[in-house]
Amino acid sequence: MLRKEVTMRSKRDERTLQLLHRLPLALDRVLQVADRQVSCTAAQLSALGVIIYLKATTLSALAAKEGVSAPTASRIVDSLVRDGLVERLADPEDRRAVRLSASKKGQAAVVDACNHRADVLREKLAGLSEEEWAALSISAKALNRVFGYDQALQETDGLKAEADRVHA
Repeated sequence: MLRKEVTMRSKRDERTLQLLHRLPLALDRVLQVADRQVSCTAAQLSALGVIIYLKATTLSALAAKEGVSAPTASRIVDSLVRDGLVERLADPEDRRAVRLSASKKGQAAVVDACNHRADVLREKLAGLSEEEWAALSISAKALNRVFGYDQALQETDGLKAEADRVHA
């Protein structure tokens, strides 16, 4: 009995993994549509989110976290600085180093983009039942924790609260 139960669980787990590995592509396609309606590219939003998450960070730390080369990160940061979304600051501990920090405009852009993405997802997922929403909520929290985004979620929640206070 136990062997059959383990085999059934293994098949179920394998099926779940197969379903999960397809999600990034589908989710990316949906969010690309949302991103076209905001002023930043997906790469810019990702970099901006990392800069906010890491607080004042360096270009090399940003490149490492994003998994891109330093020249690629530099081009993205240049565009963010040009658009007033990121500021380059002198490092008080090392005058040769430059720290990257999101401006208020950059923080607002991330909040706006997150809200817009949530609106697009809400519309796409409108047909889910209460049970499916509950399962999705548990799964989303678990996946964010596993992949290290639970702290980033708290940062975004903090930015949203600050944006709400400013707009009130």
